[in-house]
Amino acid sequence: MSPQPREPLTARQLLYACVLVALGGLLLGLQVDGNGEFVGTGYSSLGVGALVALAAVLFGSGRDTRSPRDLVGAFSAVCGFLGLAFLVSGVLAPGGGWMFFEVLLLSIALSRAGREQPVLSRGMVALLSLLLLFRLWISYQGSQHRWEVVSLDVPVLSSLPFDFLAPIQSVELGEFTPRELGFPPAGLDFAPSLALWAAGFVLCVVGLAWRSRAAIEYENDRIHAVIGELPPTLAHIVERVLPESQWVELGLHGLADRPLRKRLEELVVARIAARRELELATQSRELLGVADLGGFSGEILRALTQGPAPTKDTP
Repeated sequence: MSPQPREPLTARQLLYACVLVALGGLLLGLQVDGNGEFVGTGYSSLGVGALVALAAVLFGSGRDTRSPRDLVGAFSAVCGFLGLAFLVSGVLAPGGGWMFFEVLLLSIALSRAGREQPVLSRGMVALLSLLLLFRLWISYQGSQHRWEVVSLDVPVLSSLPFDFLAPIQSVELGEFTPRELGFPPAGLDFAPSLALWAAGFVLCVVGLAWRSRAAIEYENDRIHAVIGELPPTLAHIVERVLPESQWVELGLHGLADRPLRKRLEELVVARIAARRELELATQSRELLGVADLGGFSGEILRALTQGPAPTKDTP
């Protein structure tokens, strides 16, 4: 039982995931101007995205002080931070009052997600997608030389054929300027820019999700290697007592080798003691302190003293 052959595979998966994140960040930072040339979207949104990602890391980590244990883990952590910064910068409105509101919303959402659930949960991806759609919408409006989020016709007045009523026949909501949107001097070619941003968003999301899973597998392989130092039979017992599916919850990931060994010792001792105490308590009905019971109580008593009931397919 040796997990070492899997380590290069998980390391390569982390590398491929980080390459996807980097490519996605590159596409999110590009746009096509009116002359058909590639230009950058500027560093302002990237800087804001990095600040939001930093806030998510600082406030979302809570009491979690774990750090990468090797070069591969450190590289993966840096790529995860950059990927989150790329995503945030790619979905933020380029300027105006909307950006402040979006930054506040994302800072709160990402900080809560870091404490309670994976950062890129389905709800978080949905929120980021909605913000990206808003950015695409205002960019489309600007590419059509309509410098407002939406224009609403005023009932009755909009149907009157008088030119002098034109200023009050519609209401423009959310006005902005080309400078606020960060448009290049030659204007924005919306269709190819849309393709770049959409592709970059998908690559970043996929890369971050893949990186998260690969990072878990990489840590699992490291823990397997530590357990594999035990004799085979003893290692098998430890992995039965401490299933791999519980390692993240038990806080084994990110521990250095010596604290990891001490933590494994403590968990194995505690669980074996609990199982022996349960076996001792269920050896006889007298120790349980109950008589023959029926119904729900009887089923619980029978399960403790005799094990699960045989199924119909059991010979």
